[in-house]
Amino acid sequence: MRRILIIILTLALFLIAAGCSTLSQPDTNARPLEIYFLDMVGGGSTLIVTPLGESVLIDTGSREPMHRDVDRICRACKDAGVEHIDYLITTHFHTDHFGGILELSKRIPIRRFIDKGVPPPPHEQNTDWFRDLYPLYVQATKGQTQALRAGDDIPLKNDPTGAIPPIRLHCVAAEKLIDGFDGDIDAPVAGFEPKEPDTTDNARSIALVLTYGRFKFFAGGDITSNVEHHLTHPVNRIGKVDLYQVTHHGLDQSNNPLLLEALSPTVCVAMNGPKKGIQPRTFRDLKTLPSVKAIYQIHYNTQYGDEGNTSPEFIANSDDPQEGRYIKAAVHSQKAAFEVSIDSAGPTNTYKIQ
Repeated sequence: MRRILIIILTLALFLIAAGCSTLSQPDTNARPLEIYFLDMVGGGSTLIVTPLGESVLIDTGSREPMHRDVDRICRACKDAGVEHIDYLITTHFHTDHFGGILELSKRIPIRRFIDKGVPPPPHEQNTDWFRDLYPLYVQATKGQTQALRAGDDIPLKNDPTGAIPPIRLHCVAAEKLIDGFDGDIDAPVAGFEPKEPDTTDNARSIALVLTYGRFKFFAGGDITSNVEHHLTHPVNRIGKVDLYQVTHHGLDQSNNPLLLEALSPTVCVAMNGPKKGIQPRTFRDLKTLPSVKAIYQIHYNTQYGDEGNTSPEFIANSDDPQEGRYIKAAVHSQKAAFEVSIDSAGPTNTYKIQ
């Protein structure tokens, strides 16, 4: 009898151990982390869908022309299987980043609205465009917004079994940086000429770092050179990234060379327009980074030719500027690489995770 009990107990312990081992095994069937860079014709809107199905939309493009930007957001949501937005983050209050919010709120449920907690500087509040658009923002959010501060995380769900790598969306800048930096230069660097402090809402943009296991993605909104300087010098507060949403649509006012060197991205995606970014200095600096394997653009820039355009196969809308195709990145939990494609059905390229 005692022998039988020992056998049963041993078998039970074995099954428990096997069960625990199974729970901690990677989930090879998990959906990938997906990032959609949408065509707002020089505006901003980025859709993130987590492996557990949560959705984060960063910015909503422009209000005008009517329906264009919201149609493209809704199309990406349909392609991603998204029926509601869990978190809508407005990085800053410029027309090309929050103009579409009211129409979008009428077309798809939005569960949480997040912004930086304060309106733009007074001189921008006194503009016709702000007086026109901000009441629509209040109407869409019903005044129920959550303020995001530097150092905060968006509370994304993680897999309690550990079968899917941990995911984190962390704010590194929002109105002020973690230590209260106000936009002026605090640590000059030999050979780098500081810019005048940026008094627009661009410098106060929300900037985010998304990590999924070893994969890292930086989306800095429209932060400008001095803020970028502080984020990466004398201490690199972000670290190296695999995927870089080229700051401020690729304008030279942003994309501080110190930031680019500190991030050392593998793939860059510029959400530019036909006549807005990538500008030549930024394009040159990205091309000469040893880490960069590909530069993607939403549009062919008609202003700069070879000085501001990547290879045609990496431009989402090179032939038809009205087509509205997006750029998509996908990160699979069990691959030490990520994929980037033009639209869902376009050619796909694979890049190693650093």
